[in-house]
Parts: sequence; structure tokens; C-alpha cells
Amino acid sequence: MKIFTSDVMNQPSEQTLRLIKQIAHTYRVAKIANGSSVSYCLN
Repeated sequence: MKIFTSDVMNQPSEQTLRLIKQIAHTYRVAKIANGSSVSYCLN
């Protein structure tokens, strides 16, 4: 059984990178003064 470990095979596709960037832009986490954090969506 062959195992492909080429650098090209390990890189995510452009579509995957765009999806990750959209999620990172949309969802944020705010730290509150008491040390806890709250996540929220910008949509």
C-alpha cells in the first residue's frame, strides 16, 4: 500500500482556505473583564 506524503497532497485546497477565512472573519471571541470569553457572530 502506497502512502502519499507529497507536500502538494498535504496542502488544503483554495476552496477550503476561503471557507476557513470566512469563518474566521465571521465569528469572533470577546474577553470580558472577569476573565471569561463570549463568542459572537458578525452576520
